[in-house]
Amino acid sequence: MSDVVALLVQQVMVMALLMAAGFAAFKAKLVDSAGAKQVSNLVLYVATPAMVVNSFIAPFDAQRLVKAGWTFAFAGATFVFAFILVKTVFRGLSNIGKFGVLFSNVGFLGIPLVQMVLGQESVFYMAMTVAMMTLISFTYGMFLVSGDRSAMSVKKVFTNPPIIAVIAGLLIYCLQISFPATVTRTISMLSGITAPLSMMVLGCYLAEADMKKVFSSKETWLILLGRLILVPALVLIMLRFVPASLDEIKAVTLIAASTPIAGILGMLTQKYGGDYAYGAGVVSLSTILSLVTMPLFLALLG
Repeated sequence: MSDVVALLVQQVMVMALLMAAGFAAFKAKLVDSAGAKQVSNLVLYVATPAMVVNSFIAPFDAQRLVKAGWTFAFAGATFVFAFILVKTVFRGLSNIGKFGVLFSNVGFLGIPLVQMVLGQESVFYMAMTVAMMTLISFTYGMFLVSGDRSAMSVKKVFTNPPIIAVIAGLLIYCLQISFPATVTRTISMLSGITAPLSMMVLGCYLAEADMKKVFSSKETWLILLGRLILVPALVLIMLRFVPASLDEIKAVTLIAASTPIAGILGMLTQKYGGDYAYGAGVVSLSTILSLVTMPLFLALLG
């Protein structure tokens, strides 16, 4: 596990530099808000699904499916811990703040991070966490921030690109569907652009954020306390009781639980009449701080 922690530290340093590159590009006006959103769409709709599908192109192993089931269950437990915190310790937060504690950036950041640290095969397991979080965020999450039950959309869940990729990947894996070498190579190459593009987009978000307001808001620090410290701490305690035979799943689960606030928070603040610059700032600050907290929690797991 010490080797994994060392590799995670190296990779988060790389990710910090990629964020800095995105920040500099935005400040130099090489890209604007519209451009950053378009690149974000490429990550969400093209690169991330390719990475997920790529993780399922492998010889069938029933044991991997069992481990995937455990990952899905652990993701559900992670949400339960966060939900309990929101209903007790953080009940005074705004609904947007509660969303920030509940939902982490498992798709946009967790998947590329797991790929870099644990390898492509572990993306198979992280995809299960993405599936769980997507199911909850597009149902309860949408209700939470809007206050409107009609905002909950099962249709959006199953038309969400990562969910489609997970379903397609499971079919490919279970049915052992094969593709020509040119297709698999294309999928692999698209998979490879996920991490650099996603981190540069986060750097752009940081460049346009209202950081003065972010730092001066008491709610900011309560959200970060819940998202970056308390939720992963509870998950860490849970994982202490999980056998060593599931070490890879434990690492994936803890990385997922330690990832920063879901990037969609910024968009939700804008959609429901909130302050987009503040929302983007909270997401950006949580991302920066997570580059410190994630390696620490993984070291504690070891």
